[in-house]
Amino acid sequence: MILKSTVFATLLLMTAVCATWAGELNEHWTVTFGERMRLETWDNTISLDDSTEDARSQMRFRTQLGAAWSPSSNTVFGLRLANEFRYYVAPGNRDFHLDEVFVDQLYVKAALPWYQPLTFTVGRQDIMLGEGFIVMDGGPLDGSRSAYFNAVRLDWTIRPGQALTAFVCHQEETDHWLPIIHEQDQPMVEQAETGIGLYYNGKWTDHDIEGYFVYKRSDDNAAVPFSSTANTIGGRIKQPVLRDIDLTAVAEAAYQFGEREDADRRAFGGHGYLHYRPGWDTPHPYLPSLLGAGVIYLSGDDPDTEKWEGWDPVFARWPKWNESYIYTLSGENGVAWWTNLVSVNAEVRFLPTTNAELRLAFHHFTAPEKAGASSDFPGGTGTTRGNFYIGKLAYKFDQRWTGHLIWESLAPGDFYFGGADSYAWIRAELMYQY
Repeated sequence: MILKSTVFATLLLMTAVCATWAGELNEHWTVTFGERMRLETWDNTISLDDSTEDARSQMRFRTQLGAAWSPSSNTVFGLRLANEFRYYVAPGNRDFHLDEVFVDQLYVKAALPWYQPLTFTVGRQDIMLGEGFIVMDGGPLDGSRSAYFNAVRLDWTIRPGQALTAFVCHQEETDHWLPIIHEQDQPMVEQAETGIGLYYNGKWTDHDIEGYFVYKRSDDNAAVPFSSTANTIGGRIKQPVLRDIDLTAVAEAAYQFGEREDADRRAFGGHGYLHYRPGWDTPHPYLPSLLGAGVIYLSGDDPDTEKWEGWDPVFARWPKWNESYIYTLSGENGVAWWTNLVSVNAEVRFLPTTNAELRLAFHHFTAPEKAGASSDFPGGTGTTRGNFYIGKLAYKFDQRWTGHLIWESLAPGDFYFGGADSYAWIRAELMYQY
């Protein structure tokens, strides 16, 4: 306890010193500050049942204060503290408090002096590889409060335009490695997870190519009394389809093997999309700036086989395709546990002004495997998850202030219990970054 208090006092002192000296030592110090304010409201996003009392309306305030010190051109020491507290409008019986002040980042990044293309990053850090299909969020259970990994990362620039990233990470069920003010035992992940990964990305003529292998082990505990391993091997390609027009294709696919409890794991996941940017000679607020269409496939477990075919989202349990359906998924395997899902989707974007973007999207969700009659939720007998709608207006006020308004809705299908109700989910956000 004394050691943690001493470490945290040192961290606070370092941050204060950074903020005080930044103007005088700006060639060595960088200070960052961010404040994100959100208002979220929804009715029955989790239960799909209007008769239940699971409607929620809440305000979320996230504060981040960070500093980076570069004693030389080859070395960076980084620190970021964060807090997110919530005020609940509904239900009104939830306590209001400032929640935890925790260490969101604490790392050292160093380029090897004898071989400059090699860079090590050791400590608590954010890691997003590619589009985040496999690696993005190390602690999904705290929502968007943080996304850090406790990791060692190596980046090797093989040649200009080609790089190789290797990492080792370990995530505990709760954050007890670094000191916390007003500790609440915030859950980070259901089972302690260890990961090892190798990720390549490079540009070859007009092709952007990525390839990866990621190993994840999940340890058993009282809540989940079995361990599992998932080896994921896959790749991503992005390339122009037609040179005369701005039409781009992206495809990513991966195969998984390993074990889940006593069953051999054999799963497949992938996604792809086409994006067309018309590029009008004269931009017009009523003409689309982008047209897109895509597909997502994440395998589900077939109960009639001895193998486990359900896709494991690895370190990518975050709202990568929408913001609200992650809560509906929590009734199946856990929040943002993307698996057993197929989406055929389309989107259109507009630029009403130079500082605003309007996005309208549609997903038709199905499931490769039925939910099973024994499940209380989803509880249906079919494979149609339903139709999903998204409307998002994003606005950039200036270099520091941004905001957005999102509306999402699901019209559930027969994958869910008979009489499942649709839901509406709304979020307004205002963010300041310095």
